[in-house]
Amino acid sequence: MAEPGRRHVLGGAAALGGAFALGGAAAAGRAVAAAGAAGASARPLALTHATLIAAPGVEPPRPGMTVVIRAGRITTVGRSAEIAAPPDAHVMDLRGRYVLPGLIDSRTDGDSGDGDSNNGDAPPVRRGVTTFAGSGSAPLDGVPSLWPESVSVRDAAAARRAVRRAGEAGAAFVRVHPRLSREAYLAVAEEAGRRQLPYAGHCPDAVPLAEASDAGQRTVEHLHALLLAASTREEEIRRGLARVRVAAGADPYGDWLRQIHRLEWTAVHSYYPDRADRLLDRLAANGTRITPALTARSDPQGPDAAQLRGIRAHRLHLVAELHRRGVPLLAGSAPGGDLHEELEQLADGAGLGAAAALRAATVEPARALGLAHRIGTVAPGRAADLVVLAPGADPLRDVRAVRRTDAVVVRGRLYAEGVPTPAAMIRPTRESGEASSPFASVELTE
Repeated sequence: MAEPGRRHVLGGAAALGGAFALGGAAAAGRAVAAAGAAGASARPLALTHATLIAAPGVEPPRPGMTVVIRAGRITTVGRSAEIAAPPDAHVMDLRGRYVLPGLIDSRTDGDSGDGDSNNGDAPPVRRGVTTFAGSGSAPLDGVPSLWPESVSVRDAAAARRAVRRAGEAGAAFVRVHPRLSREAYLAVAEEAGRRQLPYAGHCPDAVPLAEASDAGQRTVEHLHALLLAASTREEEIRRGLARVRVAAGADPYGDWLRQIHRLEWTAVHSYYPDRADRLLDRLAANGTRITPALTARSDPQGPDAAQLRGIRAHRLHLVAELHRRGVPLLAGSAPGGDLHEELEQLADGAGLGAAAALRAATVEPARALGLAHRIGTVAPGRAADLVVLAPGADPLRDVRAVRRTDAVVVRGRLYAEGVPTPAAMIRPTRESGEASSPFASVELTE
C-alpha cells in the first residue's frame, strides 16, 4: 500500500513486453518467476548464497549472502550460513551469481521513460534498469527552444511561473536547458530555492559553470560548460557563446551543437589544468554532480569527425579528473547510447574502473535524488530493486558483465524466463510532507 498522504508518480513508460531466459537457473528459480508474473505475492522471496554487491564502489562484495524480500521491500540481508529463509518463501539459490542494486538511469536529453532507453534491442528492465531519474515535468529553455517538448521561457517572470507550475504538479525537480537566459536562470534558482525544489540539467550557455554550482544546481549534464570554463580563453569563448544563434527549424539542437563544438575545439587547445583543478574543487565542495553522457555522439562521422574525436578524448580526460578530485558522477543514457555503454565508457574509456562506474548508476544517483534511503543500495528497508547476473559474470572485474543479466527484481517482483517485463518504470516525485528530502519515496505497490 502507498503510504498515506504521500504523492507518487509512475513513469509513463510504454509497455516493455517480452521475456528473457534465466540462463540455466534451477527449476526453483523458474517457479519463482512464475509467481512473480501472477502479481505481488504475499509470500516472501529469498535470494540465497549470492555474492552481494550491496553498495557498489562503497562496500566490497560479500559471498554467501541471503536477501529476503516481502511486499516490495528488502526485510533481511545476512550470511546464508546464519539466516534461514522464511518457511513460506520462494527460494532462489544463486550460488556462483552476483546480485547488485537495480540500476538508475540519470538519462539526459529526454525525460519520457519510453521503454527503450534510446537505443539497444532489450527493454530497460531486461538490462537491469529499475529507475529513471526523470523530473516529471517539461524542461525550461530559452527562445527558441532546442527541443519541442521544452517550455520556452522569455524572462524572469515567466521562469518563476514555470517553476511554480512544476512544483504544484508534483515534479521531482525543475530541469533547465542550454538556451535559458541568465536572467531567467537566476529566477529559476531563486524560485526553486524558495520552494525547496531542486533544479538540474544543462548549464545554460549564458551562465558560467562556477556560478551555476554556487547557485545550487544539483546536477549538470554534459561536459560542454566544464570544458569551456577550464580554458585560458574563457572570456573570448563566452563572447562566442553570446553570438550563438539558433533558428527555429528542423534541427535546432543540431544547429546549436555544431556551434558549440567549434567553441569546444578552441577550449581543448587552451585547456589549463590549474583552472580546471580550482573549478573541480569548487564543484566538489558544493556537492554538484556531473552526468557526462559520454555515449552521446560517441562515433562521430562526417567532415568534422577527427575534430569531434579529439573533443571526445579530452572529455574522457575530464571525467577522470572529476573522479580524481571527488566530484560525484552520475551515469545517464543519451541519444545514440544506452546505460550499459555509458558504464563501459566510464569504467574503461575514462579509466574509472568498474566499481566507480557502477557507483555512478546506483549509490550516487540515489543520493542526488534524495532517495538514498529507498534505492541505490541493498539493505533492510530499501525498495527491492535487484539485478541477478549470469553464473560467473563478475561486474567488478569487467563492467561488461552487467550485460549478462539473468533476472531483475523490480519493487519486489521478479522478472525472468517466461515473465513479462513491467509495463511502466518507476520514477521519483517530490514529496512536500518530508522536510529532510525534496522527493517522495518510490511507489512500491501496483
